[in-house]
Amino acid sequence: MYIEVKNMAGSFTEAFTEGLEVLINTLEGNPYALILLLSMIGNSIPYASVPYYLVLLVYTYRARDPLELAALALVSGVGATVGKLVIYAIGRGVSRVIPERDRKNVELFGRLIKKWGFLFVLAVTSTPIPDDVILIPIAFAGYSVSLYFIATLIGKSIVSLLIVFFGRGLTQIAESAGVPLYIQLPLLLAIS
Repeated sequence: MYIEVKNMAGSFTEAFTEGLEVLINTLEGNPYALILLLSMIGNSIPYASVPYYLVLLVYTYRARDPLELAALALVSGVGATVGKLVIYAIGRGVSRVIPERDRKNVELFGRLIKKWGFLFVLAVTSTPIPDDVILIPIAFAGYSVSLYFIATLIGKSIVSLLIVFFGRGLTQIAESAGVPLYIQLPLLLAIS
């Protein structure tokens, strides 16, 4: 039995590794698809941060055209928003399994969210701070998924636009000052 499980785990690991290599090789030449995928993954894991902004910054460094920079940011915003729909689903799922006595504690929060939810979602998704601590309870309270989606799309696009354009501006300053790329990227990651 142990050997069978070990063989299954080894087969799964090999298949996963091969699939990942194919995916990376496929997306390597398409920065938009890569940023979309990494933004989705980075935003769909609750309370964890995958530094997809670093990949966005790398492509920002390479891009010179403002329209290309805007397109990269918007693709990142769309990917992040799709990832946050997973967070919404988690919040809704938790609301269905919580005991009735605890559910009553959420009713007041739910009334507040009905009035100010769009602004809450927009505010937390417009900043690079961890937003799951707000987004999961908002979904838990039954906030409209369409309003959640719109506010998240606007917020994540704003953050991505700020990172792209400030990142590009900072790299131009660093380039003119002679700062090497291997120093620029960690600094940009720390700022973002």
